Parts: sequence; C-alpha cells; structure tokens
Amino acid sequence: MALVAAAVGGVPDLVGDAAELVPHGDAQALATAVVRLLADPARRAELRDRGTAQAATWPSEDDTVTQVLSVYDELTQPVPYS
Repeated sequence: MALVAAAVGGVPDLVGDAAELVPHGDAQALATAVVRLLADPARRAELRDRGTAQAATWPSEDDTVTQVLSVYDELTQPVPYS
C-alpha cells in the first residue's frame, strides 16, 4: 500500500522516502498526490516496497515500551543534593 502523508512534525523522518508527502492543510496537494498514485501502479509498488523496508527499521512495540519505561525510571530517580 502506498502512503500519502502530510509533511508535519516527525512524519517526514518516520517515513523517509517511502511516501508522497504533501503540505499540511493543502487539500488540493493531497488530492493531486492520491490521483497521481492511483494512475501510476509502478510508483505505488515502489512506495509499497520502500514503506515495507522503512517500517522494518522501526522499533517494535515492546522495544518502544522498554525505552519509555527506561526514560520514566531515569526521570523519577531522586536527585542527590550537594
């Protein structure tokens, strides 16, 4: 499945070159990107393959929970007084 997404926040870093990125709030750009992809099966396949490869680099749900808990534990440690 090909992805069209708004280029906001961390989305561009998350998807890399595996999506058609459009400006936030630009409905015409979104529509244009979707219509363009619907008409281009080769581009859809390319984005699908890139998306699959990109998603494989993301941490698993378990890894993410472990990272969040580690940060939480670090932040809740008592601060030594000098």
